[in-house]
Amino acid sequence: MADGLDADAYDALVTAAETYRAALVVRLAGEAGLRAEEITRVAPRDLREAESTAGARILSVPAADGDESGDAASVASDDERVDRETVVSASLAADLDRYARSEGLGDDDPYVDVSPRRVQMIVSETAARAAGLTETPLDERVTPSLLRKTFARRLLVDRDVGPRAVRDAGGWESLATLDPYLDPLDGEALAAAIAGSEDSDEAAAEPTGTTVLPGFEALADPGSSDSVTAVPAGLIEADRWAEAWVVRRAVGGDRIDVAAAAGVDREALADRSGVAEGPWSDAMADGAPTATDGGQGTGGRPAVAVPAAHEGVVHGALCVVAADGDPTDETERRALAALGRCLGRAITADRWRDLLHSDAVTEVEFHTTDEGAFLARASDRLDCRIELASTVDVDDDVSRAYLSVDGARPQEVATVVEAATGVSDFRVIETREDGCSASLRLADGSLVRALVDHGATVREATAADGRVRVVADFPEGTNVRPIADGLRDRFADVRLASKESVARSPREESSLRDGVTDRFTDRQWAALSAAYHGGYFDWPRGSTAEEVADAMGVSSPTFHNHLRKAQRALLDGVFEDVGERSVRDREERAVRTDE
Repeated sequence: MADGLDADAYDALVTAAETYRAALVVRLAGEAGLRAEEITRVAPRDLREAESTAGARILSVPAADGDESGDAASVASDDERVDRETVVSASLAADLDRYARSEGLGDDDPYVDVSPRRVQMIVSETAARAAGLTETPLDERVTPSLLRKTFARRLLVDRDVGPRAVRDAGGWESLATLDPYLDPLDGEALAAAIAGSEDSDEAAAEPTGTTVLPGFEALADPGSSDSVTAVPAGLIEADRWAEAWVVRRAVGGDRIDVAAAAGVDREALADRSGVAEGPWSDAMADGAPTATDGGQGTGGRPAVAVPAAHEGVVHGALCVVAADGDPTDETERRALAALGRCLGRAITADRWRDLLHSDAVTEVEFHTTDEGAFLARASDRLDCRIELASTVDVDDDVSRAYLSVDGARPQEVATVVEAATGVSDFRVIETREDGCSASLRLADGSLVRALVDHGATVREATAADGRVRVVADFPEGTNVRPIADGLRDRFADVRLASKESVARSPREESSLRDGVTDRFTDRQWAALSAAYHGGYFDWPRGSTAEEVADAMGVSSPTFHNHLRKAQRALLDGVFEDVGERSVRDREERAVRTDE
């Protein structure tokens, strides 16, 4: 492992990332060569198009505060010093763009707003998860430093990039630092490097990885409103592909539907893919790329299908058919697999957007009595009723749940928490005659969080008599079956109790809510939610600021910083609206006076 991870181990690590942010942390270190502290500094403003090379994206790495060691010639557009610049792949650039849009990041907001220590923990936790999911040798010794070595070796050895370019991209001080990653060259290798080879020149002129680049560009295009349609259309811009399409399994699971296609008529394609056979079916069933050298479904031509999946939910499969008889190679399959993962994330993000704007929703109700669901276990042991008031994400893997308990005293709940795995840090907010309000730390996942990850809005979550009942809304027309299958992988006896299409209740959203919700960052919203549900704004207070900060796993100054900014956003919404009305009133009075 001294020289970095091999391709299989690295792919396993990226695939094991449970959140969008965790995947970006791994990829920024392994594909852009960033150090842990550098990952916490880069922001959307630092990513730009290369002027000299079409399609290339350059990421500027800002210098740390007070660092004057940067090259004076290496200055960002606003004269901010940067340590260096590096090049990011089309897929990583597309992921960064989409993450910034989905999280509502401003140009100056860091992509990864955590401490360098937390970055190291995210990499280690992802490695531990990967080790449990694959036979590839991988353990918690994976660090951002090791991923930088992976970055260096891939460029130097796999892609034969010049050492000087690798040194500058990774920010190493000297070429000697790269010696451990360079294998000694024999005479034949030296002859090829110095004298050159026509075959290698021709191969370098058309790198196979660029055949997938148009798909990433289409996915990252801010003018594209439909990712499922845009990706196939983008892919056939490369001469390599004659056809591209996205399929999904219809409700009931016995039929394959064509969601979008390019280079081929959808109806003609449906005649080919309307049966549950072909590489697309295998890709959806196995969750892995599937290649074929030809078959009825692909018109006898080589093709590859990759799953479009996110957070364990397979939305469908992306398929491409070669324009000639050349089979797909490993580089193309890996690039297409990355594009499939990006498309899966995009489909999930589109579901959230559709849910916000839909006049009708698919309302679902799930039940579980699984012992792995803490609320089910607690309500059964204590013969009480528990309502989940809210959950606040502490980090990628941990949530803080705020509960209202009826029929059990705090000491009884605390006893059950102590005996449970994945649940800890029980805190009482308010004690009532026959119950309490409290919060606890969930580290083993929850049914509610899993549904939110799948694009749902959870309306109600209660537990009684050992059974958890969760009611959630999905966008109208959502195929709930694969979501239910994904939930059963985590909670064995999850049952879909009901599903129906309902009109969204007409509600008058206040101008205040409309005006401020898009002003919060994730951490500001988490701080405000934790403070509210933790009783910080009550009198007398249910929790002090220090207690809320400790519950969130952050320092008191950090919590105060996020909370103050969130409160400012609220007040800006109030007073800016009042100010605008005052200006209008003064203007109207002035007009009446003139008249």
